[in-house]
Amino acid sequence: MQEMQESFKEQPETLEGVEVGRDDEIMCLLSKFFNGFSNPTRLSILLLLARRGETRVGELVEELEAPQPRISDHLRCLSWCGYVGVRREGRNAFYSIADSRVMQMICLGESLLRDNLERVEACGVTAEPAC
Repeated sequence: MQEMQESFKEQPETLEGVEVGRDDEIMCLLSKFFNGFSNPTRLSILLLLARRGETRVGELVEELEAPQPRISDHLRCLSWCGYVGVRREGRNAFYSIADSRVMQMICLGESLLRDNLERVEACGVTAEPAC
């Protein structure tokens, strides 16, 4: 435990001025930020975009076998939050990862999951994703 506390002390104080509490505006926005990653379809879209590069909506629909309106809604969410960018060419929209840090977040999450897989699988506190 002491080692973990020392490790946190070495980290930059990026949240130094943030109030702790569920009503704090920054905490609410940070929670909203992480919520963007909290859906299996959105995560799948991000992984596909990272693997393929710029991709059209129709290709994502085909790969994920999900209705086009649902994929478009998730892409709007990801775009609105700044996780993906869109380039329009005529009637086609091409999506891509907007910032390499998005994939760093996913890789960090996957690494933490690997180290805590049994705990996460057994966790009865968090809700199961709606797959």
